[in-house]
Parts: sequence; C-alpha cells; structure tokens
Amino acid sequence: MNDDHDLDWYRAQWNELVDVLAVEDSDAVVSEVRRLRKQAEALSVQREVLVEAGVENPEKALRMIENMADQLEELYAERDHPELPVKPEEETNGTSG
Repeated sequence: MNDDHDLDWYRAQWNELVDVLAVEDSDAVVSEVRRLRKQAEALSVQREVLVEAGVENPEKALRMIENMADQLEELYAERDHPELPVKPEEETNGTSG
C-alpha cells in the first residue's frame, strides 16, 4: 500500500468505488463489499465442487445438467406412457430416411 497519496487521491478513489459498486451513498459501500465478498466465496466453493467433479468449465456443467434434464423428461414420458415406442431423436425430428 502506498502512503504517498494525498487526500484528493483518496477522495477520487472513494468516489470511483462508490460509482463502481453502484450504491446510493457511502454508507452502503461496506455492506455492498461484504455482499460481494460472500458471493465470491460461494462462487469459489462452487468452482471447487465443479473441479472435483471433473468439470472445470461452468458452461460444460450447464450443458450436462440440461442433458440430464432432457433424459429425465424422456424417462418420465416412457414411464407415463409405456405403450408408446421410444424413437431415436433423429427419427422424431424427421431427419432420418
């Protein structure tokens, strides 16, 4: 930390911080910083869980979840209507010959 800055520099930094945090007044800065810190900690924990699961990319995790949701939907449809044949996706989209 550099202690060579004057009061005007600190005021400018404070004003920029208030603007960046999009808070109405300076009293809200501390609570906003605490909220952001808590959110960052939660994201860090979630990232660790993804890495432990072998998924380092959040977008990949979302695709996996979407695929699982689609599979569950298909399974529930099969369970609710066992008399209907299950067709591969290509056939249901009309793309197979």
